[in-house]
Amino acid sequence: MIYIDDSGQKEVRRRHMGELVSVGGVIVPEPAVAGFATALDGIRAEFEIPEGEELKWKPPKSTFQAKATGPLITELRQRMLQAAIDSGIKSAVVVWDRGHVPWEKTRVEPEILKYLYERIASYLRERNDVGIIIADQPGGGRKDEVKWLADTLGLTREGTRFATPDRVVSPILTAPSHHVPHLQLADLVTAATTAAVAGQPAGMKLAKWLKELARTNAHGLVGGTGVALWPPDLVDLHYWIFQETHYAKGSTGHPIGPSDNPFSDPGRTYQRDDGLPGPDSPTSRPP
Repeated sequence: MIYIDDSGQKEVRRRHMGELVSVGGVIVPEPAVAGFATALDGIRAEFEIPEGEELKWKPPKSTFQAKATGPLITELRQRMLQAAIDSGIKSAVVVWDRGHVPWEKTRVEPEILKYLYERIASYLRERNDVGIIIADQPGGGRKDEVKWLADTLGLTREGTRFATPDRVVSPILTAPSHHVPHLQLADLVTAATTAAVAGQPAGMKLAKWLKELARTNAHGLVGGTGVALWPPDLVDLHYWIFQETHYAKGSTGHPIGPSDNPFSDPGRTYQRDDGLPGPDSPTSRPP
């Protein structure tokens, strides 16, 4: 089962970065569907989350989560991510920087959904498995939901240039995240990854768990596989956020981050620094 959600970040801390638009998902093996839900029930009880309150990255003002202290919420999120890691769940998130490629959001959203679909299909193909995608219900009511579902039919009928449609064996379905703990996990993973890319502390504090949860390629790297950034000029953020020193293109690893390697491509936006203000930023120094 694959659970997906979208997110975004208008307020960014990195220089030369604009509004971020993202979509991400968690790939849940069949045995982990019930197992993760049970683990999350235990976490909710331990943190005394009121019954019926949805776990959200941006909770409504009147909720327990909105009133809780920052350290408690950080620990809650870390525990959710660790429960997913322990359950064998994997994630994939695609983040688009409209500051570098200023397409309208209505044009960006189907494009990044296509990128996410390709990563889901690739994961299933590697394991000779099939899956069903469940998305959080779009806001705006039933009319918007019907339109969104209709717009996604091309993916599951025809696939993409890089993904055949045989691995996702159903049209994309929707469900209310309030009743589906795995969609609440997808909300956390997508929003936290987007916040980390934006340089927001709430996201960067979770980078260790996000990296462990994310899919990796044959080289063991998250970049481009578990976390895809667009445009390619953002590639060095994999160094600053996830401490990866190379980015794989095909079978070749290319150095990223500050490097004296003569084959390193010069001039990328975040190659020499992370773009964050102040010399004391935890990611303004090499890992």
